[in-house]
Amino acid sequence: MEFPQAITRMRGERTQEQFARDTGLAVDSIRSYECGRRRPGYDAITALLRDGDPPQQRVLLESLGIKDVMQFAEALLASAGVATATVTATVGGNGSGDETEEETEGKE
Repeated sequence: MEFPQAITRMRGERTQEQFARDTGLAVDSIRSYECGRRRPGYDAITALLRDGDPPQQRVLLESLGIKDVMQFAEALLASAGVATATVTATVGGNGSGDETEEETEGKE
């Protein structure tokens, strides 16, 4: 699905004005996205993701060519000038280190 169709589907029965208010975006931006004149930046994508449910979020990201949420998160952090590092920590278990959890930690 292309981005203009994904955003129109995400808007659903709401008017462009209602959708803009719900997402915190400008009505002109919503119109431009829906007719394919513009693509959203990271801040707008984040606002749109907050408005949608998980299936809508997945369709929106895929329509923008983002197949992995971590890819989006890393790009968002990079655009803000934040480097990321992967930290591995032992979680529960018997202390043997067999059970690990990875988390991304931002560093300025």
